[in-house]
Amino acid sequence: MERVDPVRVVDLVQTVKTALAGGLAWWMAGVFDLDQAFLAPWAAVLVVHETVYKTVSRGSQQVAATFFAVFLAFGLGITIGTGPWSIGLVILVGYLIGQLRWVKEEAGTIATTGLVVIATGSIAQTDLLASRLIDTALGVAVGLAVNLVVWPPLRDRAAWSQAEHLPGELGAVLRDVAGGIGADLDPHDVKAWIRAIRKVDVHIDQAWRLLWQAKESGRMNPRRSQPTGVRELRKVLHQLEQAVADSLSMARTVARSAENRTDWDESFRERWREVARGTADAVDAEDVPRLEELGEELARMTEDFSQSSLEPEVWREYGGLLMNLRNVHDALTAAVQWNHEATPDKRRSKRFDDPREMLRRERQAGESRRRLSAARGGYSAEGERTPEHTQERTQG
Repeated sequence: MERVDPVRVVDLVQTVKTALAGGLAWWMAGVFDLDQAFLAPWAAVLVVHETVYKTVSRGSQQVAATFFAVFLAFGLGITIGTGPWSIGLVILVGYLIGQLRWVKEEAGTIATTGLVVIATGSIAQTDLLASRLIDTALGVAVGLAVNLVVWPPLRDRAAWSQAEHLPGELGAVLRDVAGGIGADLDPHDVKAWIRAIRKVDVHIDQAWRLLWQAKESGRMNPRRSQPTGVRELRKVLHQLEQAVADSLSMARTVARSAENRTDWDESFRERWREVARGTADAVDAEDVPRLEELGEELARMTEDFSQSSLEPEVWREYGGLLMNLRNVHDALTAAVQWNHEATPDKRRSKRFDDPREMLRRERQAGESRRRLSAARGGYSAEGERTPEHTQERTQG
């Protein structure tokens, strides 16, 4: 049975939650008979983000931006009217206010909301101005409530899932390179390798984004689950980034060799191809012992050819390919080991302790210590006087 991709699951759930927030906000706007009811679902939809922390942050910014926009438009409309100058100024000042750090994400909201307020003639109707603020605040509150109550997102499993695919992708490129090295190398093959390597690099960037979302998703999250393995995942991604750079260097070295029609030593070619192809196969099979054997073979190969009487130019080429392959092999080995050690049940640590639960357990432990001390005549398990008994004797 094919495993469900956590990235798609989280994205699908967020889509459903966004729709739920919009519908619920519209219903509540009808219940409260709001004048500009459409603003509530509008704000609710915009505020449901991939983490609770971002929902709170962007929601508060959106409310603040709406307040700024309404009062800015009202002030300009009263002082200079509702002509082109007021429209231009509300946009200009709105974007200038949006440079403030705590509303920087909503600079466009300030400008466009102010524009709408002036253009629709709402300045003359102060009740509509107040309604716009109330409707927006209601939508933000509904969006925040939905994101908090309905499966608050934790993005750690999505980050792990994205990273799991990377070693296999890089291994596939390594297999293609091993299969393509030969006297009849086609330059188009090298271009295809480079495109595939750059695609892996894009996927690594996606894993980094999910990793930062995973760190952020634990903040303000009522589920209190603490993402774990973040440090290990960061280390693996750094190694894979280096492996991508080495893979690109490897592909370009092979391409230059083909252009210069360099005659490769047949023994070197076959041993290098065997290690590269074997590494790719071992990554697919998640065979850590085999990867370790290939690492030893790569070390022996380096030793053998370093002692041979090769021309300096040839050895520079061989040495570069051996170093590239070693770095790629080491990164893939570390990634496979990490996948083995970090099984899904170990990727999320126990939940953050609820402060009330911690206090209750502390009181119970204190009661147990006092009862045990009383039973032993005021002595601890180590034979020392307990602080409680010492205090009682002093007061006596």
